[in-house]
Amino acid sequence: MKIPQSTYDFIQNKTCPYCQSKIKAGADFIVCTNCGTPHHKECWDENSGCTTYGCVNNPHTEQKLEIDSHNVGHETVESIRESLRQPVVQNLIQCPNCKSEVEESSTYCKFCGYNLIDNKFDEAKEEFEKEYKKRYKDKISSTRKRFLITAGSFVVLFAAVAFLLYLTVTKLNEYFSSDEYVIKNTVYTWKGAWEEKNIEKFKSYMTEDYKYLGKDGKSIDYKDRIKRMESTFKNYKDIKIEFSDFQFVNDSSTTANDKKVQFNEDYKSDKYQEKGKKTLRLYKGEDTNNEWKIYREFFE
Repeated sequence: MKIPQSTYDFIQNKTCPYCQSKIKAGADFIVCTNCGTPHHKECWDENSGCTTYGCVNNPHTEQKLEIDSHNVGHETVESIRESLRQPVVQNLIQCPNCKSEVEESSTYCKFCGYNLIDNKFDEAKEEFEKEYKKRYKDKISSTRKRFLITAGSFVVLFAAVAFLLYLTVTKLNEYFSSDEYVIKNTVYTWKGAWEEKNIEKFKSYMTEDYKYLGKDGKSIDYKDRIKRMESTFKNYKDIKIEFSDFQFVNDSSTTANDKKVQFNEDYKSDKYQEKGKKTLRLYKGEDTNNEWKIYREFFE
């Protein structure tokens, strides 16, 4: 029998399914005569045949023996078993491609991989592998692009949220540091001191030139106002005050350091109740340590 050198052209870039490594040039290999799968020769020998699942040359594939009953004749079971143990002699044919002698029952030449049935190399299989690899690479590329797009979207979203948060914090800081907020907070804190009957805290929000003008049109200065409040705090058990419709009044008398506010006042205590509109004038300057303080109080 002629044993030629293996032809590498068909095997180039193919992978041995047994060891999962490429079959390099110059390496001994063998092609399965049934399914055409190339293997390293040592891998083929170690597996005792093909590694392709279901291939008749795979030693793990269940072998089915079909015995034509009319040929058995009057042979005994022992004689049939003996005949099966004897090697089957196959005729040899010549591969049209590499001129090697291979078994007549072969579908592929084990030396070069030539398809003996279709009289050609299985280019379609090779093209399928190329197309599979191409699609796999395209899929990986598409997955990476989707990941980058998703990551980019998250970055843009995070940046947008961060920017909105920055604007919100900036606006809140501007509002909390504005004169409108500070003045309103001062007035309501002053009201709280009034309800708590805390005279020291109450008068800390008033200037020494403070004046009060009541419904009767009479004016009361700072000292008289404090004396009356001390008496009220001493003799009244409960004091509750509600402010509503709080607003800033801008007219020719107001400036950056002199503001006017108006609101409805509902005064309730265990001995006295009163409702009316109250107007406060507030001022800040060096003499008030740049803190807003009440210097005029009008009640009508």
